[in-house]
Amino acid sequence: MGPKKKKKKARKKQTPLDKIKKQLDKLEALHAKEEAIIDNINEIIEDQEDINMPEYADVGWEGTDPD
Repeated sequence: MGPKKKKKKARKKQTPLDKIKKQLDKLEALHAKEEAIIDNINEIIEDQEDINMPEYADVGWEGTDPD
């Protein structure tokens, strides 16, 4: 008795268009992850800017414009 042969699964052959669509889906998922990372970075920057702002930063400087 020889070694048993594994049965090959019948796989649908992908057309070039199917392959392109699959790669595009991967790219779209990657883009969504990039946007989430950018949003997180911007939030960290804004939080740090809020911490570093002096208390008088919100005070209006009315009357400094020449009339």
